[in-house]
Amino acid sequence: MSSKAGKKGNRVPLFVEILEYDNIEIILSKIVVPFSNFEKASSAPDLYSGIEKIPFEARDPLYKSAMRQEFADAMRVIRKKTK
Repeated sequence: MSSKAGKKGNRVPLFVEILEYDNIEIILSKIVVPFSNFEKASSAPDLYSGIEKIPFEARDPLYKSAMRQEFADAMRVIRKKTK
């Protein structure tokens, strides 16, 4: 590999057509996708970026239920350790 091949400016998108699925594991293990590409591709308005300040009571009921269950499970673990 030349020294220029690894530089960011010299990278070109590569499209691979998979004709034989017997080698899919080998092909997928060699694919590298920068995280910066994922951020640009996602425009879903319901993703929480961490910037918004959403009060717990204003959150989705499913989220609140999951958080309460996680908290209850953690408290049970702590109680078992302190006995």
